[in-house]
Amino acid sequence: MTSQTIFYQREWRALFAAIIVATLSLTLSGKAWAQDTADSSAVVLQPLELVNTTDLEFGSIIAGDTAGTVTINAADDGRTLSGSLVGGSQNGAAARFLTFGGPLQFIFVTRGPLPVLTRDGGSETMNVSALTLNGPVFRFLDAAGVLDLRVGGTLQVNADQAPGTYRGTFQINVTYF
Repeated sequence: MTSQTIFYQREWRALFAAIIVATLSLTLSGKAWAQDTADSSAVVLQPLELVNTTDLEFGSIIAGDTAGTVTINAADDGRTLSGSLVGGSQNGAAARFLTFGGPLQFIFVTRGPLPVLTRDGGSETMNVSALTLNGPVFRFLDAAGVLDLRVGGTLQVNADQAPGTYRGTFQINVTYF
């Protein structure tokens, strides 16, 4: 082999080694020359509002010598009595909440603890054993962003319940997605 051939082989080897080193460094560091774009976006939701327009009223009742229940239907305000209870002149009504938000907003309705009603000026109580809604817990606001949410329930009345006005509170939560 001549010295000139050895020189060319060294040059090719050096060039080949430089190409391998450059390829490896680009591969290990990523495609430094590549570029792409992506869109970015955000959705700002309208805050929900929940406005109580009517309270849950079980109406007037006359307690009997056995326990009973008063149930208010969330959909139609209908009232049913059981046991020895007799209905008075006030029939009662479901609670009504208007929910305002974005059009067709998807929401989830939950409640807090069941209320206990306590007699004004006394310590006697009656338990609310159920709160019911006028629809499913998952729903959509209408195209205007409104939902008429109604809440009914069942009141447990003890035998010979002390006469008077009984009051309590309950909590409704609306979460949007």
